[in-house]
Amino acid sequence: MHAGPDNDSRGASSPAPGGESLQGRLIEILQRISGADPEQITPEARLIEDIGIDSLGFYEILIEADECLGIKIQEEDLLRFRTVGDVQRHLESLESGDGTNS
Repeated sequence: MHAGPDNDSRGASSPAPGGESLQGRLIEILQRISGADPEQITPEARLIEDIGIDSLGFYEILIEADECLGIKIQEEDLLRFRTVGDVQRHLESLESGDGTNS
């Protein structure tokens, strides 16, 4: 049995398979959505200009975050994302409970 620091009971949310980081899972999601090479998907990469996420892709991020990560992104927050780092920081804040909005 695992008795590590991430002993978190969130119900529907479960740890990443194989202990993969949030950043690694986000890169996989963005690669699936955009078709970009993983090397292109850096925190500084711009979603639209650098990796080719279109308007539909932003909604796919919302859906994938919920289904794959168990993190719900509010629709209005999608419009604020400019870079991969923006998405990652937002997901991390929601995951830790700091970014909840009503």
